[in-house]
Amino acid sequence: MAPRVSVLLPVYNAETWLGVAMDSILAQSFTDFELLVHDDGSTDGSLAILQDYAARDRRVVLTSEPNKGLIATLNQLIDAAQGDLIARMDADDIALPERFAKQVAWLDQNPDYVLLGTSTLMIDAAGRPIAVNTAPQGHDSIDDNNLRGVTALEHPSVMMRRAALETVGGYHDSCPHAEDIDLWLRMAEVGRIENLGDVLLKYRVHDQSVSALKQEEQSASCRRACEDAWARRGVNASFDHKPWRLEPTRASRSAYYVKYGWKAWHFGFRDTWRHYALRAVQTNPTSVQAWKLLVLGALRRPPRPAFTGEIG
Repeated sequence: MAPRVSVLLPVYNAETWLGVAMDSILAQSFTDFELLVHDDGSTDGSLAILQDYAARDRRVVLTSEPNKGLIATLNQLIDAAQGDLIARMDADDIALPERFAKQVAWLDQNPDYVLLGTSTLMIDAAGRPIAVNTAPQGHDSIDDNNLRGVTALEHPSVMMRRAALETVGGYHDSCPHAEDIDLWLRMAEVGRIENLGDVLLKYRVHDQSVSALKQEEQSASCRRACEDAWARRGVNASFDHKPWRLEPTRASRSAYYVKYGWKAWHFGFRDTWRHYALRAVQTNPTSVQAWKLLVLGALRRPPRPAFTGEIG
């Protein structure tokens, strides 16, 4: 029998966090899935890691070809999928154990919905918790954000109905690095979309992510996706996408640390706050904002920490 869920995991030079990502999928409490993994011409040790997993777990279906890019890889994996539900996953993130169980159950109870994301916990390269990203909820709110270029669904958290995905033609290569928001806008035109409030994914931010390396291309593609949706729907909207740029300077790097330091402080992640406060001051000792983060963060406590529980 075909599995209920097909998980799409494209891999390109991802050996640093690949094992953790794979383990998090294979440890799901919901087990009726196939894990379709495609190595897109990696030049590091990714393929060897994947070959080891494929040899140990029959749910891992591994393919490998010369590099052809993310969008072509995703569409190839969709063509190979057997499940009626398609789950996305990235090679640097961590799915929490109940993710698939909760998403499948919700979609079974809401047959008119074609796409379901989740809230996420932002972590850094070392796995330190930074902030809880509570996803917007309600079809209209999510779609309105997407129409303005403010991505309201985390790509590696989503689960989609394969029939709807095939109806809209999968991922389009016209919007490289923003293929996700382009797809969300088209999916919202054939069904309803939603986010779960539960945090079910640890979303990793780091210097080698697409958002960090391809900001200009991503912003241009995001605008194109929105303008195409405006034209299809006959609507007027503003483009509010605002990429946060990290420049190769000490001041910019310090500002990066200040930004994530305050996020961590607000959510009650004191160890993470301390790490970024010290890094901010060390990177740019003349920065007033860096010293504010360190001193005020040590003297004060958030009026009410935005998060006080445990996640994974």
